[in-house]
Amino acid sequence: MGGDKGKRKNAPGGDGGQKQKKKKTGNAGKWTTPNQANKLAIERNSIPQIGDRGIWVTCARHQENKAAREVINLFEEYIETMYGIKPASKEPKLGDDDDADLDIEAAIAKELGAIKENKTADVQKQEEDRALLKAMKLNIDCLLFVRTKDPIEPVEFVKRIVVDTKECTDIRKIKCRYLNRLTPMSVMGKATEQGLAETARQVLEKYFDLSGKKGEKTEEDDAKAEGAAPEKNKEDDTKREYKPYTYAIRPTIRNHSNLKRDVVINTIAGLINDERHRVDLTNPDKVILVDIFQTVCGLSVVDGDWDELKKYNMTELYNQAAGITTVGQKKNKPQEQKQGQKQDKKMSESVKDEETKDAKEQEQGPASTAA
Repeated sequence: MGGDKGKRKNAPGGDGGQKQKKKKTGNAGKWTTPNQANKLAIERNSIPQIGDRGIWVTCARHQENKAAREVINLFEEYIETMYGIKPASKEPKLGDDDDADLDIEAAIAKELGAIKENKTADVQKQEEDRALLKAMKLNIDCLLFVRTKDPIEPVEFVKRIVVDTKECTDIRKIKCRYLNRLTPMSVMGKATEQGLAETARQVLEKYFDLSGKKGEKTEEDDAKAEGAAPEKNKEDDTKREYKPYTYAIRPTIRNHSNLKRDVVINTIAGLINDERHRVDLTNPDKVILVDIFQTVCGLSVVDGDWDELKKYNMTELYNQAAGITTVGQKKNKPQEQKQGQKQDKKMSESVKDEETKDAKEQEQGPASTAA
């Protein structure tokens, strides 16, 4: 017992007081294995990147996979109609006719052969770059992004789809069950105040005079601007004439906290000449759509009938064309029944009144003749 008092107690780890070596995790990005590199490349290719263009798609909750297949089928149909390009998925492939005749063992052998090919992320990226459409399922419910390539122009492409949807009055011809709103993005930029301004200039210069606000500038600001502005820009401003479009800015922010709504609106409005272009929130000529998601921001300019077209919401356009209201339909049925019952009561009462009148006239008839 006495000898145990001088012994040093063991550390909680049981190593007799010896320091445990800390296990190193990660390599600070200095090197990666081929599998890790492939995984990182695939992850980078599955979210919108700066310089991309495409279409944001909202869909029914927990139906993202079905919505992705649905939107690709819909877009491929319109690519063939508008641009005359047959989608790769509809092109005949070698061996497709023989698939039906394959037995189970041959099908398994075929799948194993495909696995053995072991395509790397670079090969997959090259194949996807050649494709006109790439549907991206993001880490957020009810949201997809479809990246588009030339010759697809997102604004005119989506406008054609929603106009056709508005004119579809037959419920049996509805092509979309899970899609909701389509939002075209002409350019994707970096989701910072400077990146937003650069992206806005790139998109808006086609429609608006971007010489900045005139009403709020002082004489000193005008003098500085004149001194700093190159002569080339002055010549371009004089040569180019802009139509006096009115506009409204409609921002949407998801999974992002740096840029606030008022900052986005003020940054874009500050670029536009307020003497030539006025803000009109009720009936604008052009609507500036701004969509910010995580680290990217996208912009596009659509026509002023954006609100009239239900903000490009496919479900609402189908319901409007078919005369269906999702909430009002349920409420109208009992109201229609009550109105029908009231009309039946009025009809029965009027019939009874006519019968009583006929009976009185019949009773008074003999008396009058006798007199």
